[in-house]
Amino acid sequence: MKKKCMWLLVVLSVVSLTTFLVYWYFFWPPKPFPSNEEIVREVNRTYEEAGAKDILDTLFVDTHHVVVPYISTNEDYGLSYWGWRNHKWQVLTIDTKGEPKVWKVNGNDPSSFVIVWNVDPNDQLQEIQYYLIRNRNYGMTNGAEYYFPKVQMKKEISLREKSYGILQLPKNWVHVLNSVLIEERVGQPSLFLHDIFPLQNAYFGWIPYNESGKEVFPEQTVNGSTYVVGDIYQEHMLIMNKVDLEIPK
Repeated sequence: MKKKCMWLLVVLSVVSLTTFLVYWYFFWPPKPFPSNEEIVREVNRTYEEAGAKDILDTLFVDTHHVVVPYISTNEDYGLSYWGWRNHKWQVLTIDTKGEPKVWKVNGNDPSSFVIVWNVDPNDQLQEIQYYLIRNRNYGMTNGAEYYFPKVQMKKEISLREKSYGILQLPKNWVHVLNSVLIEERVGQPSLFLHDIFPLQNAYFGWIPYNESGKEVFPEQTVNGSTYVVGDIYQEHMLIMNKVDLEIPK
C-alpha cells in the first residue's frame, strides 16, 4: 500500500512539473519590453550597419510581437521587428530603410498580417494608398472550369501626424485572402508547393502621394538592406502607379 502511494505521489509530481514547464515555456506572459537605450544597444549589437540612434516608438502588434521604428546615425529611417522567444525579447529582423512591408506574424493566417512602415520625412509624403490585388484566374480542376474575377481593395493612410505605423489588415481583406488560399489549394496539385508559394494570385501594393496629391517616388525610404535573425515571414509591397489600377468608368 505504501509503495502504491509513493508511486502515485511520484506520478502526480511528474505531471505537475510537466504541466508547469509547458505553461512556463509556451504561455508565460512576456517581460516588459526593453527600454529605448537597451533597444539601440541590441539592434546595433545584432547588426552594426543599422547604426540605430533614436527610437521613435514601440508598436505592439500583439503581446508577443513588436515593431520598433528608429532613426540611424546616417539619418535613415529604419525598422526593427521583435518577438518574445525562449523567455526573452529577441530581434527577428532589422531593416535599414522603412519602406512598407507585410509582416505575416502567424505564417499563412491572414488575420495576423500587418503592414509596417517608417517613411523618411525627406520624401515629403502626405498619404499612402495601400492595395490588395487579387488577379483574375481561370483554370480547370477535375474537368470543372472555374473563373475568379479581379479584386482591387484600397486603404488610405495619412502621414500628416506621424510618418510611421502599423496597420492590421481590414476584415474584408482578410476574407478575400482566406478565399484565395482556399482557391489555390483546390488548384494546386501539390500541397507542398502551396506551402512554399502561398497566395500566388494575390499581392500587396502601395502608391505614395505628396502634399499636392501627386504620385512621387520615395527615394529616401526604399532600397535599404535587411538583416534576418530569427523566424519571420515578410512580404515586399510593390510600388504602384494609378495606371496599374482598374478605375471604374
